[in-house]
Amino acid sequence: MIDINIAFFYQLINFAVLLVALNVILFKPLRAIMREREEGIGGAFSDSKAAQDRAQILLEQYTVSLAEAKQKAAAAYNTFYQQGLDAQRDMIAAERTKAGELLDKARKEIAEAAAAARGDLRKEAEALSQDISTKLLGRAV
Repeated sequence: MIDINIAFFYQLINFAVLLVALNVILFKPLRAIMREREEGIGGAFSDSKAAQDRAQILLEQYTVSLAEAKQKAAAAYNTFYQQGLDAQRDMIAAERTKAGELLDKARKEIAEAAAAARGDLRKEAEALSQDISTKLLGRAV
């Protein structure tokens, strides 16, 4: 059993003084440090949340910009491709026209050359026939 005497009161006073001293020296600074740490963590968390939100917004803007750029690039590609096809068609048509003109010119030159050759052959045939007749008949015809 516990005996209540003066030592008990000394121990009680000693315990109270120790409790007050520990509260002032240890517990209050420890609570202040814990509170600051909690506030720092909360601030860092809110900062990281804000940064994450900004990053998400930037990612969405990037995605939209990328989609727009792809659409513009596809439109430009289609425009240039169509212009290239049109230019190709024009070149082919021009070259066909030139080829047709050259073919007509070549046919005309061939016809002229053939006509000239026929004329020369007629003259030579006449001269040759006169030579043959002269030789066969022995006199000039």
